Amino acid sequence: MKVKDGIIGLIIGDALGVPVEFSYREELMEDPVTDMLGYGTYNMPPGTWSDDSSMTIATMASIVNKKGIDYDDIMLEFLAWIENGKYTQYNDTFDYGSTTIHGIYNYKIGSEAILSGGADERDNGNRSLMRIIPLAYIPDIDYETIENVQD
Repeated sequence: MKVKDGIIGLIIGDALGVPVEFSYREELMEDPVTDMLGYGTYNMPPGTWSDDSSMTIATMASIVNKKGIDYDDIMLEFLAWIENGKYTQYNDTFDYGSTTIHGIYNYKIGSEAILSGGADERDNGNRSLMRIIPLAYIPDIDYETIENVQD
């Protein structure tokens, strides 16, 4: 139950944030999000999750289907998300970061999965943290594997 609870919590938090993404902290302090909103930043209905949840679900699907970490399979799931809207509510990928798309397309054109992301310290944004949450539920996972999935 812990896995399900953690992932559902992530998706709910993500959906709460989608309509106010890129809002200023001061604005949110004056008018905090206390309910599911919609039609804000991306003009999506209430409860819509973003790329953060989609990439987390894609990572989780790969781990479950492969019964472990398979970097190529994770990247193939990311490609299915970008190109086909897999792991989205409406079969539409409406948001992703530039470093994310760059890494996925590097893989598509032939880069190795663990070498497709950027190497600069600024190439890891929030999404890298979001999508590694499923790894927290893998017993005895090593740091190198976590780092490889994050990059």
